[in-house]
Amino acid sequence: MNANEIRQTFIDFYQSKDHKFVKSAPLVPHDDPTLLFTSAGMVQFKDLYAGTQELPYTRAVTVQKCLRVTDIDEVGRTPRHDTFFEMLGHFSFGDYFKREAIRWNWELFTQVYGIDAARLTASVFTDDDEAYDVWRHEIGLPEEKVVRLGADDNFWGPAGGTGACGPCSELYYDLGPEVDRGRPDAKPGDDCNRFVEVGNFVFPQFDRQSDGTDRPLKHRGIDTGIGLERLAMVLQGKTSIFHTDLFGPLIQRAAEVCDQPYEGNEVALNIIADHVRALTFALGEGVLPANEGRGYVIRRLIRRAYVQGHTLGITEPFLCKLVDPVVEMMRGPYPEVAEGRERAILALENEEERFRATLEQGLGRLQSILRRAEQDASRTVPGEEAFVLYDTYGLPLDVIRDMAHAQDLRVDEEGFGHHMAEQKERSRAAATFGQDTAGLEWTVVSEGEHSRFRGHETPDVAGCRVRRFAQVPEARDRIVVILDSTPFYGESGGQLGDTGELRSNDVRLEVVDTLRTGAEVRHIVAAAASDTALLADAERTWQARVDAERRDAIRQHHTATHLLQASLRRVLGDHVAQAGSLVAPERLRFDFTHFSALSGAEKEEVERIANEMIQANVPVEVRFSTYDDAIREGVTALFGEKYDAESVRRVRIPGFSEELCGGTHVAATGQIGALVILEESAVAAGTRRIEAVCGQAAIGQVQRLRQRLTDARRMLGASADEVTGKIEGLMREVSSLRKGLAKARRGEGVSHLDTLLSGAEEVGDHRFLVGSVQAGSVDELRELGDRVRQRLGSGGAVLCAEIGPKTSFLAVITDELAKAKKIRADELVRAVAGVTGGSGGGRPHMALGGAADRARVPEALEEARRLLRAALEQA
Repeated sequence: MNANEIRQTFIDFYQSKDHKFVKSAPLVPHDDPTLLFTSAGMVQFKDLYAGTQELPYTRAVTVQKCLRVTDIDEVGRTPRHDTFFEMLGHFSFGDYFKREAIRWNWELFTQVYGIDAARLTASVFTDDDEAYDVWRHEIGLPEEKVVRLGADDNFWGPAGGTGACGPCSELYYDLGPEVDRGRPDAKPGDDCNRFVEVGNFVFPQFDRQSDGTDRPLKHRGIDTGIGLERLAMVLQGKTSIFHTDLFGPLIQRAAEVCDQPYEGNEVALNIIADHVRALTFALGEGVLPANEGRGYVIRRLIRRAYVQGHTLGITEPFLCKLVDPVVEMMRGPYPEVAEGRERAILALENEEERFRATLEQGLGRLQSILRRAEQDASRTVPGEEAFVLYDTYGLPLDVIRDMAHAQDLRVDEEGFGHHMAEQKERSRAAATFGQDTAGLEWTVVSEGEHSRFRGHETPDVAGCRVRRFAQVPEARDRIVVILDSTPFYGESGGQLGDTGELRSNDVRLEVVDTLRTGAEVRHIVAAAASDTALLADAERTWQARVDAERRDAIRQHHTATHLLQASLRRVLGDHVAQAGSLVAPERLRFDFTHFSALSGAEKEEVERIANEMIQANVPVEVRFSTYDDAIREGVTALFGEKYDAESVRRVRIPGFSEELCGGTHVAATGQIGALVILEESAVAAGTRRIEAVCGQAAIGQVQRLRQRLTDARRMLGASADEVTGKIEGLMREVSSLRKGLAKARRGEGVSHLDTLLSGAEEVGDHRFLVGSVQAGSVDELRELGDRVRQRLGSGGAVLCAEIGPKTSFLAVITDELAKAKKIRADELVRAVAGVTGGSGGGRPHMALGGAADRARVPEALEEARRLLRAALEQA
């Protein structure tokens, strides 16, 4: 079977067992703050197990795209580890349990997939006699084929630290003793390559709390995970996942791009293929490289893959060329990967270009570290230094180790491991982005349907009943209230939550915010402890009334973000996608994927198109359809958002824009009034941000700008049309004064240069000097460098200058030495700046660098003297 057939056979089998097929959730679990990425098939079902969401079905089957980096250092080096993988899963929520799950999976593996039963071994949790009895007495496995393992192997979860968890049973396939020739005693459950886990059948029975305690799970059930890559390895008769059709074509293309054969380069090409699969999906969903959180994981994957290409001789962006093969292989089961194609290519190309310079800095710093290690009695690269190279510059430990061994040096790998463990702990701590109001002690007032949203119909709903409420522990004057129905919009999709009031007879409680948590709309009410008796009255009804004026302002700004996105796509291209937003009553903020700043003309054109649609007063239409129908008809979806497959809300501005959106909107575009762009800026690499205002806020902004122009006219004594000319005249005058000051400084610099040159050291027929000079700008420093080159005769120099808040290095080499490649200024300045943790670059005869740690500048200048003297002695 090829991978597509394996995938479809699994779905068909469990649909025949009355399971509902549920589409894969996004890689980014937006409703789960405990996870960076979706790491298992059950993540999207956590609320169903916990009973905090009504059950739409009791059986489900999925093929979930997952991303894990817990074993990243093993990826590509073993035949079974990967970062991006597909998890075949079937689930029971309070329906069938262990017996059915084990029997059905045995039928699937042995009768449908045709796996040799003699090669299969089952494991169960130490105390799980129920599962053991099913394997032994119903399936009929011999005693030696059912092994009991402890919690490290056979107790699963929870994903993210809280939620459903329980004992599990695993199924291992024996690839044969020849796979692990050096381990004749290997057995199922060992960290080995011979016995590969092909199925994990989890029996969620407990609900793990944030304090580590386990409560009975409301809907105990089944959570099965079968890795498609490993199953394909078994069914296709391979001994490595990288030899299956899920990786083979991609590895072949990577080998072509790198112009290297697979044989002898297996590890590098395996890593590249694995990482580019993960990156194509994650970048396509809008997760961009950053220095923390999800973005840090993506940046690390890009750098690890790029370094592998560098070891194969690649010195230019190449990962971006591997996106299309991934898209071609995966667009069938995951159509969304094709929609994110352009976004992934642009993000990769941009990040690879940025990292190329960082990698050169890292290699320069490594050379400096190796030189210091040569002079140390221990001849050891410190673990901390190696970790900085790994974490900051992206150099894998094996690259550091190989370069050290080439110079008969060793690396303190124990120290490196210590720093790595600390970093992993920091990553785990950072993985929890924010805390839900979990742990609240709820008072149940009435039973029945809750949180029915009626805000699209009316801002005022009478006859509401309280379902439950809880006091916020850290804010005793705040109570969280859940109603049966509500007009209040809970904060989501970037739109702020509504405010307003709850009234009952002569009682008024202020709603200061509204949040959405899963299926719940949580009203944050300003109330005293004495008000809880009112809320606890099951017979009392409440009138829920939204602050209509504030809601209207939010509606204006929300519809404006739809106009803005469509206008940006028209001006910049279809790669533009929403990467975040804030919709508030007084402003909007729209983040989008794009890789350069907008020109003034582009901003004006975006603003013009949006306002043209506002002036046209086009009706805003809302309709519902299935998710698949919406995507097929070209409706824009927010990448990474999880949508209901059966019914999605489509907000349409005819002839211009249509998006999936649950937020509140104006009835016609004319109600927005006007849109004024305030600012366009960078948020991160590949992400831009536009801030804008609409309606009354736009009028207020225009009035403020008019007042500033009036103030400028008064100060300059000019009319509105003359203000620009007056400012330009003042700038020319300031420029002239600065040039005069620079000329005076150059005279001082030349005088100091004469003193430096008189102390130049001689090495044979060559001379060199190293020292500090005064320069007011980089151009002045370069001019001094040219003078040095002219007067040295034959040789080189490194000059250091404090320019503003920065310390700069300039390396110069006379022409005959640079042309003969005896010594290069760019390599020299990179090594000198690297001593301080800085970087540099330029041409063979002149190059500029910067210091990161000023305290190490004297050490850097001493290194410059040593390098110049050594190079000229050999020239």
